[in-house]
Amino acid sequence: MKIARYQCAAGSERLGIVSRVSGSEMLVDVAKAAASRGVAGTPGSVMALIEGGSAAMDATREVLAWAEQRQDPCWIDDPHGVEWLTPVAQRSMFCAGRNFGRHLLESKAGASASTLHSDFPTGFIKLGRTLVPHRSQVKRPADVQSLDYEVEIALVLGKAIDAYSDIDPASAIFGYTIFNDLSARECQLREMQNGMLMLGKNYPGFGPIGPYILTADEVPEPAALKLWLKVNGELRQHSDCRDLIFDFPQLVAFWSRFGLVPGDLISTGTPEGVALHHKPDPQAWYLKPGDHVQAGVDGIGVLETFIV
Repeated sequence: MKIARYQCAAGSERLGIVSRVSGSEMLVDVAKAAASRGVAGTPGSVMALIEGGSAAMDATREVLAWAEQRQDPCWIDDPHGVEWLTPVAQRSMFCAGRNFGRHLLESKAGASASTLHSDFPTGFIKLGRTLVPHRSQVKRPADVQSLDYEVEIALVLGKAIDAYSDIDPASAIFGYTIFNDLSARECQLREMQNGMLMLGKNYPGFGPIGPYILTADEVPEPAALKLWLKVNGELRQHSDCRDLIFDFPQLVAFWSRFGLVPGDLISTGTPEGVALHHKPDPQAWYLKPGDHVQAGVDGIGVLETFIV
């Protein structure tokens, strides 16, 4: 299933499932369809679906199949007309760094990066309050001229897991969504000279994410997922997850030392092509007000962001 979290006109959170209606992708409002059918126990939110496990998934699939047969407009929403929310509410997000092979190589091209390694996953934390939904306007801070893009895949956790859990890390993945790790490079690079990284990744709005979660059962071969990013229609990044240094289960196993809970997010890192490593001068490649950024993962969708 492809899942959406959005807001209706009355302001309440809705759980939507993507369905094809008259040849177009539309959103079936699960709670409204379940109410029309007169069944109880169907999850009414994304977190209720995640935390409800297989029983919640089965109930949602049953309601979806019933609703698709009837296609009543009262429970169908147009994705172009809804107010998007982040796929999950504010959660912890653990971000891998330099986890695509070719991106690691382009990073090593700089003399200051000569000590980079890939012996174990490394990264940083993205604050939950930094995350913003599909089609958000993100303001470039006044003190930032080197605003960079990074398309990534974010894993959505469906089970609690820690360093002592006796479960397969892959089974803890509920689904996959799209993430654009916006970065203030001038701040980030100075922080990294002190062996730290925080502000350069966590200005307000620096975490566009969404619009959909594609459930893990729909992705039999995660390494085949293809991701790409365009700025004003120009392709800047394109790769697939076969170039990952640490795959999805390895990232879950490593970050589980924090003690992960359902709804937590883990990002993969980004492939090559970021503005920072364009030669000889990256300045023309950085994002500026007026830019339209599209971050895509084939099979999941396209995450749009507008820089203002």
